[in-house]
Amino acid sequence: LFCSSSLPIRHLDMYCAVAPEVLSNRGASGIDGILHTALGAALASPQGGCTCLVGDVAALHDLSALPALAAAAPPLTVVVLNNGGGGIFHCLPIASHQVFTPYFDTPHTHSFDSVCRGFGLPYAAASTAEAFEAAYGAALAGGSLSLIEVFCHKEETHRTHQQLLGVARAVARRVLASGARDSALRGGAV
Repeated sequence: LFCSSSLPIRHLDMYCAVAPEVLSNRGASGIDGILHTALGAALASPQGGCTCLVGDVAALHDLSALPALAAAAPPLTVVVLNNGGGGIFHCLPIASHQVFTPYFDTPHTHSFDSVCRGFGLPYAAASTAEAFEAAYGAALAGGSLSLIEVFCHKEETHRTHQQLLGVARAVARRVLASGARDSALRGGAV
């Protein structure tokens, strides 16, 4: 798995309890050259293939990789998380400031279907878990180059993330409280 900086690597870190070998790189802003690097990872993979998880803004920054991908046709499945741009910034304090949109939020309405068609790249779109599972299964079964664009909503993703953090905090408080109570019952220090 080659994982882009920004929100994809954070999602992987927060929600994936068990992951395969993960490769990533760090550019000037963290999102430079992701698709080019994933191409190299796929060509060098001893397992004979790779999946690249990348955000929409990072993919847009590296559109020049698409002709190289088309020419090399590596065993690579590119999964673009398209949340309309800049979803990571909803997680940062800047989100509450007046200048948030459009300077940090970087909203856009781009899709990758036309550019993939233009370069002759296999393309699939998914906006549900079921559609993604079908497209990803087909891409892996094909064993060659494929791009899957997953449409999601950054505001909804941020709300879900906040809810999950709330649940995690509540569970942690209960565990800590029960541990303190158990320790006190045994006469231990807390």
